[in-house]
Amino acid sequence: MEKAKESFEMEQKEKETKNRGMKRERNKVLDLTRAALMTALLCVLAPHTIMLPVTVSPVGITLGTFLVYLTGFLLGPRLGSISIFLYLLLGMIGLPVFSGYKCGAAALFGPTGGYLIGYLFCVWVIGFLSGRSRSGKWVVVRFVLAAVLGTAVLYLFGTIWFLLVYTKGITLSDALAKCVLPFLPFDSVKIVLSAVLATALQRIRKQVEIG
Repeated sequence: MEKAKESFEMEQKEKETKNRGMKRERNKVLDLTRAALMTALLCVLAPHTIMLPVTVSPVGITLGTFLVYLTGFLLGPRLGSISIFLYLLLGMIGLPVFSGYKCGAAALFGPTGGYLIGYLFCVWVIGFLSGRSRSGKWVVVRFVLAAVLGTAVLYLFGTIWFLLVYTKGITLSDALAKCVLPFLPFDSVKIVLSAVLATALQRIRKQVEIG
């Protein structure tokens, strides 16, 4: 009887170990699928650009930052960074996925490329700050605050890059006037909308998991 009991317990432990391993594998596949999906959305939607007059800004208005916010909220810092890195990699190797359907190293490392590379820092900050606040009360407010800080990091990196690469004697005030100030109203709206949408998607996901 004791041997039979021990054999049964060993079989149960083996099944549990196997089930845990299969669950981890499923989660890995699901995570990679979600990261690839956000990368695909960026590739499809980010190139569409509303260009401002050249006298106002050399940077256009896109859905790129909106999708970066969503990526940070939904995927967290690690997967979010992977998703954005894949997007940047696809653009660098020649796919026209950057603002205005630009691509290649010239777009990525040009005067405004810092705002593209800054997506990596932005999504990491947002994913990290919102990682433990995806449920409960005031989650939208916490998402908004995380996106505000992530956007500040994006602006900081992009503006410093612009000053270093742009070689026409531009000042900090000029860089801010061209690359930051015109976009504050638009990014503010994108922050709120992405936070609301991410909260709704999280609720739907939880309901599906429970169901």
